[in-house]
Amino acid sequence: MKARVTASSIWMPPRGPWGSPNAPSSWVQFGKTLIHFPRVADKIVMMAVESHIARQITYFAGRAKGAGRRCDLEAGMAKLLGARVAWAAADNALQIHGGNGFALEYPISRVLCDARIPNIFEKAAEIQAQVIARRLLEGGN
Repeated sequence: MKARVTASSIWMPPRGPWGSPNAPSSWVQFGKTLIHFPRVADKIVMMAVESHIARQITYFAGRAKGAGRRCDLEAGMAKLLGARVAWAAADNALQIHGGNGFALEYPISRVLCDARIPNIFEKAAEIQAQVIARRLLEGGN
């Protein structure tokens, strides 16, 4: 169950929350493409970096599970981080879109809803923090 939910969280940011891979480099505001605004570039970079980190810890937990090792600590961390990264990436993408982000004809409106699911239905933050803390106190590494 954890692996499925974690995997569903990490797919969201890389799918191009602005609608297409080159959208920020083609949209123009104040005579400049959006990618030339430092705050927009920073948001895009952090979406990519955080998504990569979440994906790697998920793969790490999956490899441990596949090898038959206990991995509830790693899986909990992956689930917690994946849910947070998905929400942060969707929120940043919405910010990049501005008011258009709420319009149903833009894919980001759906991404934002999808990114919220792990935290609402799976209670990722609250429950996973407890799982992680318990395992750390037991001496998990």
